[in-house]
Amino acid sequence: MRLLGLARVDASATIRLAFAVLSVFLAVVTSKVIEVAPWLLVVLVLDLVVTALDRLPISRQGLLDTVVLTLLCLSAGAAGAGYWTSDQAGSLLILVPAYHAGTRFGRIGYLVTTVVGSVVYLLASREHAMQDGFRIGLVAWVAAAVVLGALGAWNQRLSAEQELENADPAAREAIQLIQRLHDLSEEMATGLDAPAGATLALDLLSAEVPSSRSAVLVASDSEHLVPVALRGSTRAPWYLADALSDLLAQNPASWRPTEIPFADELGQRSALVVPFAYGTGPTTVVVVERGVDHPFTEPERRAVSEVTRRLAPTVQAGLLFGNLRQYASLEERNRIARDIHDGIAQELAALGYAVDALRMQAGPPGQGMRDSLDALRDQLSDAMADLRLHITDLRVAERPGSGLGAVLGAAVQSFGSMTGVRTTITVSEGRRRLDPRVEMFVHRLVMDVLADAQASGARNAWVSLASSVVGPAVVEVSHDGDPRRARRSYRNSTLDELGGTLVVRNEPNGRTTVNLTVEEPSAAGALSAT
Repeated sequence: MRLLGLARVDASATIRLAFAVLSVFLAVVTSKVIEVAPWLLVVLVLDLVVTALDRLPISRQGLLDTVVLTLLCLSAGAAGAGYWTSDQAGSLLILVPAYHAGTRFGRIGYLVTTVVGSVVYLLASREHAMQDGFRIGLVAWVAAAVVLGALGAWNQRLSAEQELENADPAAREAIQLIQRLHDLSEEMATGLDAPAGATLALDLLSAEVPSSRSAVLVASDSEHLVPVALRGSTRAPWYLADALSDLLAQNPASWRPTEIPFADELGQRSALVVPFAYGTGPTTVVVVERGVDHPFTEPERRAVSEVTRRLAPTVQAGLLFGNLRQYASLEERNRIARDIHDGIAQELAALGYAVDALRMQAGPPGQGMRDSLDALRDQLSDAMADLRLHITDLRVAERPGSGLGAVLGAAVQSFGSMTGVRTTITVSEGRRRLDPRVEMFVHRLVMDVLADAQASGARNAWVSLASSVVGPAVVEVSHDGDPRRARRSYRNSTLDELGGTLVVRNEPNGRTTVNLTVEEPSAAGALSAT
């Protein structure tokens, strides 16, 4: 086919062309070229017309199929007439429409064309219908047409399966996994929801093991603990962090239910800690605590161990599924934030510059028009600040596996690469996660100060974050921009709700420093417990 310049012809067309060539060869051998030629021409022309119709972008597929099947039946009828006219020399013509109909319509196609070709042949040779040789030849001719049509239908099915296999393998595997996840989530009582499963387990455990507070924690290593479910408290038992770290640092084969004594605002307490690692995933830790006057019995230890063992696979599955949902959510949130930043925010900024130009033309402050424009500019600034906060809310999402330091590090690095301001960030984090409201406010504050640093012509900016198991979280942002152009206040209602302290000062070295100190509501209790 390449030598003839027909490399782009598909396999089905190549096979049909081969049948036509064999028919010409057979006609030459039997010296019946003149008898075969007209019918061969009709068959080839109809076959080419059908091929051309298949490639047309026709929306009415039902009408197209009817026309194509009709043309193939005409081609089969011409093959039957050619077989009667030229006897054995035209016997191969029926294979062209039969094979084409098989590849196009499957079983129905090749059966219909075979019947049409046979009927035309029988009508044309009525006087020879009683001869034995005639019967044998007709049966062989029909059988050949049926076999070739069946091969064409088989080729169609193989082609469809090959196209399916050539599709994106990752997408096909993802479809299978998602379908399987859907089936499994319907079989589980709480679905693939780790917090719901852990909360249900704690509620059921409370009936067997009485406790004042309990929690389910997840640890990817021995240093970082992430709460999944809490019962009897709104804060995880962070005062056990050091003891839990020492326990998890041991060989998992030696993990046993362990009682840890401690003291907090409720007095002398005892916590039963049961860690369990399912496979190579994170470690699930169940913590149950109550007063030291009610020690844990051996049946209670077994009950907590059994709950932890059954809960670990559910929590791990829920966390993995949550990561999948988180990726989709983060992508959508980032897209919305990007659209707002590149659309509405840019238009508001341009409008603010236009208002600034009008203010310069309206004269000095104190005049009516200038005061009105100043008020309008303040409203635009407030709107821009509010819009920036919403963009930050969209871009900052809770990440169980990474703390505020990792989020701030990525944001500060991105700010430096886009603006050219040299940035330095220092992070000192403990094992606890800050309150989500605190993390959100800290991120907003840092990005606001960095934006102000860029506006005031800063070349360098420094960010420092310090948080520990106890004590306040301290954030400090400095820049070397023009102090006269820098903002003097970053307060808002969220800071008042958190009870934080915000100080803006000018350093002797020319820097502008913003210092935030926030002590979470439960920090005092943790401090006394420590």
